[in-house]
Amino acid sequence: MIKILVTGGMGQVGAALCQRAEKMGFAVVWYDIEDLDLADLDQINKIVMEHRPKYVINCASYSVVDLAESNPEDAYRINCDGAANLATACSNFGVTLMHLSTDNVFDGEGKLPINEMMPVNPVNIFGHSKLAGEEQIRKHCEQHIILRVGWIFSSRGNNYVLRSLHQMREEKQVKAVDDQIGCPTDAYDVARVLLAMLQQIDCGIEVWGTYHYSGAEAVTWKGFAEAILAAVKQQPDIVAEKIVAVASDDWQARAPRPAYTVMDCYKILATFGIRQRPWRAGLVKVINSLAELD
Repeated sequence: MIKILVTGGMGQVGAALCQRAEKMGFAVVWYDIEDLDLADLDQINKIVMEHRPKYVINCASYSVVDLAESNPEDAYRINCDGAANLATACSNFGVTLMHLSTDNVFDGEGKLPINEMMPVNPVNIFGHSKLAGEEQIRKHCEQHIILRVGWIFSSRGNNYVLRSLHQMREEKQVKAVDDQIGCPTDAYDVARVLLAMLQQIDCGIEVWGTYHYSGAEAVTWKGFAEAILAAVKQQPDIVAEKIVAVASDDWQARAPRPAYTVMDCYKILATFGIRQRPWRAGLVKVINSLAELD
């Protein structure tokens, strides 16, 4: 039985990963940010030595972009220092590290899908802290996989779907940014991808490095909001009737966002045979699961 240690186990991807891994027969140990001080290398070394996992999957992240802009020390503590310590501990004990990063390491100035070889240039503190974490992992742990994802959604946590649903229950006209383009990605789909990569690595292929993955189909935040509204419009508590376009410059956000973060996912297909799945199917599942909870 393969043992994996998951950090950020209560987050969107972390929770989905633990659930899926246990169903697949993995031995799973998980910690959330509140249980494990990622800035404490001694504590991380102790936990890795105690559990002796074959893989560590780091889903822990300071991911609230606007808060990161106001709290750079906290963002760097988790996203950079935490990544460095996990990489060091994994290297010390011969453990493979898999790490989630973000499309926010790019500036979004281009108009073509972004591949892994394109230059990075973050426009916000969140992106800078995640990029610094990537660099620490490459420096300290040879056996690593960095998976960049973006626009994550699920039935838990703080994400665009849940925030939009809250607005749709209170406002007839819901505003959404119409000049930022990306690819929504279901957290459970990311969990699927991570475990598919892990299984192939466990068969002995050494394909360390950085990969991109997202749900299939590029869309604006407005287009995403329209898909959410279409999926929930028949629910009795939804009052929203229309999604109204707003420009980024008119949106009151503390941190700037990259305008275009559609990622080229050819490398992960060519290396692991992993194909993108449509995010709309994942969205329907999330909406249905939320309806069942109600």
